[in-house]
Amino acid sequence: MRIVTLLALGGFLASAAAGPAVDFDRWYPYPQAQQYAQAHQRILMVYFWSHGCPYCEQMNTFVLSDDRISRTLARRYVVASVDMHSPEGQALSRQMRAFGTPTFVFLVPQEGTWKEIGRLFGSRPRAQFLRELEQVCAKAGGEACE
Repeated sequence: MRIVTLLALGGFLASAAAGPAVDFDRWYPYPQAQQYAQAHQRILMVYFWSHGCPYCEQMNTFVLSDDRISRTLARRYVVASVDMHSPEGQALSRQMRAFGTPTFVFLVPQEGTWKEIGRLFGSRPRAQFLRELEQVCAKAGGEACE
């Protein structure tokens, strides 16, 4: 009984030391998403959007809410949601050369920095966006997004 208790306590302490579990179904502010993507060796998808953008609404309503796309994102990506008109979003959009919405910038951690492996601009149909996510995954290497 004592060994089982010690083993359980050891497992609990190891998981606590690793930090809180990351919910890859959620979208995060950029700094947090960047940290999670690096820690878990995932693709960082930075989604630049703005209030009142009809194409962003179209992507949110008809594309990004799709179950297949959500599963693909949760399996291989960490999503950073960035309001292009917020102070953080203005600086980040200049830095990443995202001059309109919606813009999707795909980054992977590489040798202590971030390498851009893809970029999409504008609204598109679900099937096309899913294919593009799979292409980005293939370009990143490693685990497939199927």
